[in-house]
Amino acid sequence: MKLKIRKERVFFALTLLRWILAFVAAVSLLLNRKSIALFIFTLTAFVGFLEGFIAKKYPSALRSIADVFADKLLINLALIVLTLKGIMPWWAALIIIARDMLTVIGAVYLIYKNLRSEFKPGIIGKATYFFQVMALIPPILNGEIDWYLLLTALILTVISGVYALVKSEFRLLRKKRDDEFRIFSLLKFADLFTLANVGLGLVSIVFAISNNFVYSAYLLLAAAAIDYLDGKVAKILGQQNEFGKELDSLADTVSFGVAPAIFGFSLMQAAYSMGQPQLLFGIVAFSVFLFCGILRLARYNIMDMKGVYRGMPITLNGLIIPAAYFADVPVKFYPYIYLVLALLMVSSIRVKKLI
Repeated sequence: MKLKIRKERVFFALTLLRWILAFVAAVSLLLNRKSIALFIFTLTAFVGFLEGFIAKKYPSALRSIADVFADKLLINLALIVLTLKGIMPWWAALIIIARDMLTVIGAVYLIYKNLRSEFKPGIIGKATYFFQVMALIPPILNGEIDWYLLLTALILTVISGVYALVKSEFRLLRKKRDDEFRIFSLLKFADLFTLANVGLGLVSIVFAISNNFVYSAYLLLAAAAIDYLDGKVAKILGQQNEFGKELDSLADTVSFGVAPAIFGFSLMQAAYSMGQPQLLFGIVAFSVFLFCGILRLARYNIMDMKGVYRGMPITLNGLIIPAAYFADVPVKFYPYIYLVLALLMVSSIRVKKLI
C-alpha cells in the first residue's frame, strides 16, 4: 500500500513538472527560440502521453485533474504565443481555448466545492489532444500551418466540446481521498528554500534561452547552494517530511535536469546551425540526459534509502556544467559530458548523503 501511494506521488510530481515545462516552451517560443520551444513542447507532450499510459495502474483524483491542467497549459500557452505573433489565426485559437475553458472551469469548481472527482477523458478527448499537439508542431518549427492537421484538430475540438456538454468528463468518487488534498497545507519554512531553488532554475533557463550563458551558469551554482541550504534548514528545524522530499526532488529536476539540458542545447545552437551533425547529436544527448533526470525523480521518490543516494545526485549537474563552461571546455564535448552524467544519474552506484 505504501509503495502504491509513493508511485501515485511520483506521477503527481511528473504532472507538476509538465506544468513548468509548458511555461518554458511558451517562453522559448516568445523569445523566438523555435528549436528549443519545439524540443520542450514535444518532450512535454511525449511525457504526458507516456505518463497517461503508466498512471492507469495508479488512479488518483487529484493527479487526474492536475494532468488535464498540464495538457491545457501546454496547448493554450503555445496557442496564445503563436496568435500574438500572427502565425495562428485568432478564430482557430479561440475555438480551442473556449473548449478547454469548459474543462478548466469545471475542474476549478469541483476543487472549490471540495468535491472528490476524477477526470475521465474519452476517446474523442484523447484524439483531440493528440491532433492539437500535432497541429502546433509545424507553426512552432517554421511558422507555417498544416491546414489538414489544424482543421482536423478544430473539428475534433468542437465534437469533444459538444460531447462534454452532454456527458460530463468528471466522475464523482464515492470514497473521499483526503490524503491527496493535504498537499496544500504541508508547506513549511524550509520549503521556501526549495521554491527559491525552482525560481533560480527557471531564471537560469530564461537566460540560457537568451544566450546569456554567464548569468545562466551562475544561477545554476546559486541553485545548487540553495539546495544544500534547503536540506540543512529542514534538518535543523525538524521539518523533514515526505512532502518536502517530493517538492525538493521536483525542484532538483527543474534546476539540475531541465535547466542544464536547455543550457547545453542553447550553447550548441549558438555554435552550430540546425541540421549539422554535431547539433543533432547534441539534441539526442540532451534528451537522454533529461529523461534520465526524470527517471531519477521517479526512482528517488519511490525508493527509501537511509544515508545514501542510489546513483549520482542530480544536484551535481548544477556544479559540473557551470564548471565545464567556466573552464572553457569546447562545445563539441558537451554531448559526451551530458551522456556520462545521464548514465551516472541512473546508475546503481551508492553515494553517501552529506545532509
